[in-house]
Amino acid sequence: MRTHLGCTGSVDLGLLAAETQRRLEQVEANWLEYSPEPPSLTVRHVQPDDVPALREIAGELLEFLHTVSDEERAQIPGGALYYLDEPTGQYIRLKVWKGGFLTVTWAQPDYTHAQWEQFRNQPVSVVFDPFQRLNGSVSLEGSPAAADNLRKVLESTAGQYSQGDYEIAASVERVELTLRDVNADVLTLVNTLRYSARNATLAGEIDISSFRAGDLEDYCRFVFRAGETWIVRPALWSDALETAAPPLEPLQHAA
Repeated sequence: MRTHLGCTGSVDLGLLAAETQRRLEQVEANWLEYSPEPPSLTVRHVQPDDVPALREIAGELLEFLHTVSDEERAQIPGGALYYLDEPTGQYIRLKVWKGGFLTVTWAQPDYTHAQWEQFRNQPVSVVFDPFQRLNGSVSLEGSPAAADNLRKVLESTAGQYSQGDYEIAASVERVELTLRDVNADVLTLVNTLRYSARNATLAGEIDISSFRAGDLEDYCRFVFRAGETWIVRPALWSDALETAAPPLEPLQHAA
């Protein structure tokens, strides 16, 4: 995820009295502003200052919520603000729940509560190619040329990092590939694996993370099982629920 603001999101405030709206309009803030139609807090065009961004965003959010009366706060529908600290890559959510409760959470990719989608070459969002970090292992039955085709893909990366290594073990009809922090184009690699595999023999997992900070929203995992390819998105927040049942068997660590 990359934005010029570093902060995104909004908070729905629900129905408010005219006097409350007047007080909200008078709150002085740098990152947030009150929008009357509908009543909500939104991210404004930011004028840089010397105050750390997270401290300022959190303080402004609290001040706006404090300005609302107890009765009105209890009826707030809620919403969330998301802040990306570019230097550290920390991705933080300030969520206002229904009723005005506020929680602060640091993103932590969790594949035990993940979103599964079958991959059929449709457009998907992944970490930007030059920064992709691949880990995992796969195996397949294929022609003797399969190992050479995989090696060409891995050696022709347009990435910016030379970290990591890979290992290809090939016999007459079987190929096993292991990736350790490899910087390569995962979509090209996945298509090569699927094209090279015979009789639904492709099996294994490949994790996609990033060599740079701040790409957590695009982390994912490709899972190959029983002739099918799945793209799996980790839950970033501890309160997120699993949105689709994992196929066949629980997901294991790719590496």
